[in-house]
Amino acid sequence: MTGGRVARGGAILFGVLLLFLLFSYLLFPTERIDSIINQTLARQGVTLAPAVHKTMLPGLAWDKLLLSSEQGPLFASDRLQIRLHLLPLLTGRVVVGASASIGGGELDLRTGVTGKTALELSADGIPLAGIPFFKSVMGAKTMGGIFWSRGTLLRSVQGISGDVKLEIKQLEFSGIKLGDFPLPDAANMKAQGIVRVTNGRARVESFTLESDGLYMRLSGDLPVENIGGTPLSMKLEIMPKAELLEKQKLVFLMLTKFMVSPGVYNVPVSGTLLKPVIR
Repeated sequence: MTGGRVARGGAILFGVLLLFLLFSYLLFPTERIDSIINQTLARQGVTLAPAVHKTMLPGLAWDKLLLSSEQGPLFASDRLQIRLHLLPLLTGRVVVGASASIGGGELDLRTGVTGKTALELSADGIPLAGIPFFKSVMGAKTMGGIFWSRGTLLRSVQGISGDVKLEIKQLEFSGIKLGDFPLPDAANMKAQGIVRVTNGRARVESFTLESDGLYMRLSGDLPVENIGGTPLSMKLEIMPKAELLEKQKLVFLMLTKFMVSPGVYNVPVSGTLLKPVIR
């Protein structure tokens, strides 16, 4: 009998909460939501278009979304949708999900506002050619490859910790420059690595890019707040084979100051995530 009362009480509580969320969702104007989002993004040095609209189920969506900075477009999505997951509310957890369609690929995020799991990430089949950041910020003439990622971050007393695995197949690029310095053009590469988050601090442990003629490795700290203003402190190691070194001798001539031994270059990457440079 007591168990039945508890179950009925829980169901009533859930129903009341659901109605509250529904009415809040219906009455809260999208103009106000847009204003809050734009103010938050402005502090990061980015803007978002077009305006948000509500979905049939409680949620928000953008069609043909474009995230931009003063340098140009950074991220584009055919559709981005954010919604509150209702079932976790039964166990007292608040979980917000986001899903994006990017050039035939899919990106899914689940953010735990409360509870042990802070974030779950899944990305499949995302073409890098559909991400404008590489051309607007890094000056790439061509950019290709298919991106995959999986990651889970957990919350503890010390902070948020976990790993995010990254992989790019059939990676190719040309014309990339970081500030005044060019990077060597490359094709048919495979890239993989891990971003490790420890007590709220993020670091690229080792992100390797490898082909028959070129090996590169990126490592260093990543900003988790104010991505447009926090200084980068990263290192890019470049190790070309003799044939590529000869073929792109002008590029490596400009990188001579970073050569630590024959055929090995340690290149410091500074600036910010929205404007990385080599000095």
